[in-house]
Amino acid sequence: MEKKTKVRAQMGQLGGARPGAGRPKGSTQKITALAREEAMATGLLPHEWLLKVSRGEGIVHKRWVVKYDKRGKELGRELVEEEIYADFATRLDAAKAAAPFYAPKLAAQSVTLTDDPKTLVETLKTLAGALPV
Repeated sequence: MEKKTKVRAQMGQLGGARPGAGRPKGSTQKITALAREEAMATGLLPHEWLLKVSRGEGIVHKRWVVKYDKRGKELGRELVEEEIYADFATRLDAAKAAAPFYAPKLAAQSVTLTDDPKTLVETLKTLAGALPV
């Protein structure tokens, strides 16, 4: 049993991290890169679109209008472009969704205090001085 394990270890078949394995750092998946290029070609990226909705600006919407005769038979279809304005609840949801793109959440900080009251006072003064006004 040990002999097989040694042979497999020499061939690099025992798993774990190996040099050169995996996707290189900083590279993106082909699908992600393609989706990003397509989104940039249309003119508005998702966070920009959400920002427009949250501001109450009109969004161009395309939809098919199907025309029927009196018997219900389809006569034809027409692609209609219309400008839509969001209601307040939708604007609020869009603002919540767009917020992380423009104002990331603040990180929590932990403070370890000692039993010395002078150190506690100095630590609190240092923290207060670092806070934005």
